[in-house]
Amino acid sequence: MKFRSETGLFFVGAGTSAGSSPLGKEFWRASPLDFIRNVSAISAVPASQGPLTQRLIKCSAFELIDIYPDRELRGNADEYLIQDILRRLPDGFAREHLKHRLASSIYLARTEGIVTDSYRAFRSFCPSIIANYNHDGLAREFCGAQHAIVEMHGTINPVYGAPEVGALISGLREFDITLTSDDLIMGLPESWTDIRLNQRLALVMNHSPRHVAIIGYSFAQMDKSYDDAVTLASFVQRFKHYPGVVFVVSPDPSELCEMLSDALEIRTVYPITRYWNVLAHAYLETLRNPNNFRSLNHAYSFLYDQYGSSQVFPITPPIST
Repeated sequence: MKFRSETGLFFVGAGTSAGSSPLGKEFWRASPLDFIRNVSAISAVPASQGPLTQRLIKCSAFELIDIYPDRELRGNADEYLIQDILRRLPDGFAREHLKHRLASSIYLARTEGIVTDSYRAFRSFCPSIIANYNHDGLAREFCGAQHAIVEMHGTINPVYGAPEVGALISGLREFDITLTSDDLIMGLPESWTDIRLNQRLALVMNHSPRHVAIIGYSFAQMDKSYDDAVTLASFVQRFKHYPGVVFVVSPDPSELCEMLSDALEIRTVYPITRYWNVLAHAYLETLRNPNNFRSLNHAYSFLYDQYGSSQVFPITPPIST
């Protein structure tokens, strides 16, 4: 297996932390849902909402049943009222609450010893570069001793995941206040003039890996465009006519593979149609218990049939490598 024997470059996105950190609809809905369920006082004046808050509301796409899952809702419920309430969602709460949710996984990992096989699998790979596009810090926490981790979009302080911090952040629901800015690229497109991002990209693209793996990452595709357009342009420039292999691990990698194959002008972009959390656990299970499965595909199919795609697999004894 190339990952174990050759130095590579890994681009990891939200799919790598599936089950541990919110992604997809869960990411977009987190702050708006919490606000509308728990706000105790509605301001008469709409909040001054920045691009992130506006996008969270636009992309959350929830229905009344999502807000009140335990209630019996009758017809003619006023959805306009829901949207009017969301116009009061303060920027400060929306951003800080999202940071709390994203940091909860690493807080639990440190306080309760919870580690997932999604990151443990990297410990059996040859020392490589990991370009981490997640904010949860799990890649550095669990793989930093063996791999060089570059936090492409910044990392949230693990303290944010503490319940006490969550309680403090809850108090921001009723106040439209401006908070100190951070260096996170979160939920919004990359900027071509972002100096930190360009420095990180230069660091990552300066290496000559034997293979490239894109795991749970789509360059933040939104419909037909890409939020991470700066990363994508840098990637295409660096790996055009790349002589090695590019793997794309995703539940549905075909569109990304086709785009990259055309942009890079190579025929060695290979799809791996798998959920990374299940695949990583299956891979480790074949190392721990080689007599239990006929192959990696057999292990994956067995685990997927039994647990589905959202299971977080827990820590097990270290693997001898």
